Amino acid sequence: MLPNSNIVALQTDLSETKKYASLKENDLHIWQVSLTPESAMLKMCNSVLTSEDKEKVKWFKFEEDRNNYIISKGILRLLLVDYLKSNNSELVISRQKKGKPFAENDRSFFFNMSDSGKVCVYAFTRVSEVGIDIEEKRLLHDLDELIQRNLTNKEQDFLSKNPSEKAKNFFRFWTIKEAYLKAIGEGMRLTPDNLEFSIENGNIKLMNQQGIPEQENWIIQEFSPKTSYFGALVYKNENTRILS
Repeated sequence: MLPNSNIVALQTDLSETKKYASLKENDLHIWQVSLTPESAMLKMCNSVLTSEDKEKVKWFKFEEDRNNYIISKGILRLLLVDYLKSNNSELVISRQKKGKPFAENDRSFFFNMSDSGKVCVYAFTRVSEVGIDIEEKRLLHDLDELIQRNLTNKEQDFLSKNPSEKAKNFFRFWTIKEAYLKAIGEGMRLTPDNLEFSIENGNIKLMNQQGIPEQENWIIQEFSPKTSYFGALVYKNENTRILS
């Protein structure tokens, strides 16, 4: 489990970016931002969005969804500008064929992001590709259906051993699988039910992977960005230093 003290929180301003937005060779930085910011933060984030992003904002029916998009995308650009020592106008974020974002300004710089509820998290590193995912704990009326559709038989057996924690362990498996899929850049081509993980005794291991012949040595760590949230981080190199 990744200590929560390793997460740098951004609440109402970006004063901490200048302090931490500098990566050493083996660093991996995690940032957390509240999606209920003050108006000044919302205005700042909106000001750095691309024209394409601003068009996408118009697609959202509800103000809360619009604001979440503005904050999550705006913070990403503001952090990347500091990390890459770039101007916002020069920053170009593109996507790989399977959808994973990257900065054209520096292909050796890796990042990923995830949001759920009112929290968004980001991971930045030069060590390797990285995947991060969070989910807010909530009531799932179709929990059993989700379990059958997304977990393997062995994973389902693990959940059945402790029925009182069935929802909790489902969220654990889900964030681990999503973070892994993001790290390897496969997106939906490799669905969650094609992956089998073991989380016995707190040790997370990839037991089986179908659809992709090559398997690499990934490190998987769980964390909680906030009470009632589940999170997973996937990266390489055991010498990686998580920002503390």
